[in-house]
Amino acid sequence: MKVMPTDSARILVIDDEFEIREMLDLNLRLRGHAVRTAADGVEGLSLVRDWHPDVIILDVVMPKVDGFTLLPALRRLTEAPVIMLTAKGDVMDRVRGLEGGADDYIAKPFEMAELIARLQTRLRRPSLDRRTQLSFDDLTMDLQTYIVTRAAQRIDLSAREFTVLATLMRHPGQVFTRDQLFSTVWGDNSDAEVGIVDRTISNIRAKVDQTFDKKLIQTIRGVGYAVRE
Repeated sequence: MKVMPTDSARILVIDDEFEIREMLDLNLRLRGHAVRTAADGVEGLSLVRDWHPDVIILDVVMPKVDGFTLLPALRRLTEAPVIMLTAKGDVMDRVRGLEGGADDYIAKPFEMAELIARLQTRLRRPSLDRRTQLSFDDLTMDLQTYIVTRAAQRIDLSAREFTVLATLMRHPGQVFTRDQLFSTVWGDNSDAEVGIVDRTISNIRAKVDQTFDKKLIQTIRGVGYAVRE
């Protein structure tokens, strides 16, 4: 059966069951979407950082880190809709997922037609994460071209510096601890030391703030970092 394609979207499937990943990958690609899959939360978080999906389909019970634990880290990186897909159909589990930042919840076993319908509903709704730019004051980041400018001056950032700054820029005013930034950008399984966060922030400041009177990257003593005036 030939499936007519819809507007293409980037869809990330995070599920430890191989059969589920393969089934969703096939069905979503038939509908014209670009699909990436991850077998655990660590791999999934890395793909969110690097690929910027439009929608995330997230399992709850997984190795390394479960879906409930992964949700806050995802929300620090993206506002893309999250559809939780799990064998847990208990009302309290659904409530926990929705309160934790999920946008929808489907219990296994599920009908593919229902999942596709819910997915299309999420894609039709405007999402802040589908912006191509992040802006704060006179600082702008293009998420597609990786071009950063401040007051029309081009700023060259490394990949890690770009991701750290984008994390802060997605939530202006919100304070991120060093541990939160390390977990979000480098990942909990990284061999790097958490002190690399301070060095990266210092490098970003030298490029973004040093030649300007107004400083945008703030240190909140004893807490962490934020983008705010």
